Parts: sequence; structure tokens; C-alpha cells
Amino acid sequence: MSDDLRLRAIGGANPPDSVESIEPAQGEMHRSDLDALKDGAAMLIQAGNRVAALAVMWSAVAIAPTDLGAHRRLAAMLANAGDIDGAANEYARYIEFMLPLGDVGRATMELAYGAKVLGGHPSLREAAEKIVTAVRALVPGDAVAATPTLPLPRLLPKVPFRFCVHDDGDRHWMQLEGGTTELVPSAVRLLDRNDEVIETRKFIPLAAGQKGHAKIVEGEPNGVAWVVLGVTDEVVAALDAGKPSPYRVEAKVGDEWISTVLVDTGCRIGRRSKVAVS
Repeated sequence: MSDDLRLRAIGGANPPDSVESIEPAQGEMHRSDLDALKDGAAMLIQAGNRVAALAVMWSAVAIAPTDLGAHRRLAAMLANAGDIDGAANEYARYIEFMLPLGDVGRATMELAYGAKVLGGHPSLREAAEKIVTAVRALVPGDAVAATPTLPLPRLLPKVPFRFCVHDDGDRHWMQLEGGTTELVPSAVRLLDRNDEVIETRKFIPLAAGQKGHAKIVEGEPNGVAWVVLGVTDEVVAALDAGKPSPYRVEAKVGDEWISTVLVDTGCRIGRRSKVAVS
């Protein structure tokens, strides 16, 4: 999905801080911390530092996973950044938190809201099936099989990366640099529209203090690893046009493949690493 009416709808859907939250009362300090994170994210967006703003909102959602205002703001930021999959996954995450709490009504309302702004995304369809299962479990009797209590889902962060693109004759190479000391990637993979893996490569560690090639975003720390992936003309054309990439990048951290946040440094020339692409 690209820059259609749905994205423009999302752009105006950033909820005010006064949006009702069902987060249980956890003391004035908890609410104060959450408000500070929201305000900080807004300031970073105004300063043009979208990566840091997303990281702050991930922190806000982590400390208050059922706060409606933080959740919708994060989903809107992801969608406005072109990460439609990330926005849909955020709606699905919120819905999955509501179901174990027994709030099927809230989960259904958020499903309808997410579908209105994003359309029929696979993550939302999966969330809809979970709501159907939860609704059936409300009716006792032999006609309904016993449904086990749904476990609370884990909130997986996204691994941040900066990237630049190098031309090499009839091929292009995307150089990724990033990760954090908490999220150290060991491998990266490129997936197409059908979630088929196109390419998998291992990351090369960046030593402490070692300066990478990709341009540093002001206020952001150096990455901890780098890698080079082969990409098609279609991917480069989308990136140059400021549109979402037709392919998806995931990083392996520990034993799990998790999503990434990619920031274009604007660099389209530079060194080519024969080691990384061999």
C-alpha cells in the first residue's frame, strides 16, 4: 500500500493526549513518564528525527501497552513513515492485549478503526479471527469447545538501521548499518510481497568506536553491525521516490527474526565491500 487516501486519513488520526485509556492506575509517576515520552516523540518529529521519535514511542507502548493514545500515535507514525506492515502489526498487538483482559468490545472497536485506515491487511484479518474465537468462548455449552486462556503477547521492538545504496553495473547494493547494544543482529533477510525469502546474509560486527560508512543521523549512536544486500531496480526506484519498498527487511536477534526500521541516509555512492557481498 502506498500514499493513498488511507495514509492521508492516518496522517490526521494522531490522537490527542486526552484520548481515553484503559491502562490501570499505576501512580502519578507512571502517567507522568508516559506523558513525557509522548511529548518527547512529538518534539523529535518536529525536529525531523523520525527514527528517534519511533524509538521513544516504542518505549511508551512498552511501559503502557494498553494506553490507547500511545498505541494510536505509534501506529500513525509507522504508517506515515511508509511502514504499513508495522502499523497493522501495532493494531494487532493492541487487540491481542485486549482479549486476555476480557475486553472484546475494545478489541472489536480497534479492529474496526485499524481496518478503516489501513484496509484489509493480513495482520488485521488474523486479529479478527482471534476476536471471533474470543466471542465464541463467551458462550458456554457443548457447542463451543473450551478455549484456553490467551497468553499475553510479547512486545517485540524493531531494530533500527541506516542505509545507503551503491550502483555496481547492472546491480545495486543496499548497505545497512545499525542495531543497538540491546538488539545485536546476527543476520538479515530480504522478503518479497509473498513473504518468500529472497536473500539471507550474516552481519559483520562494528567494533566499539569504529565509524561506519552510512551517514550518522544526528542524535543517534553508531551501529553495532553492518551488511550489504543485493536489491533490484524496483526497490531503488521506490526508495528514490520516497515510497515504501516492495520488499521487507528482517533482522535476526538471538533466535528470532524481527522487523526493522530503515532510515535512508540519501547516500547513493561510496565504497563497495567485496567481503560482505561474496
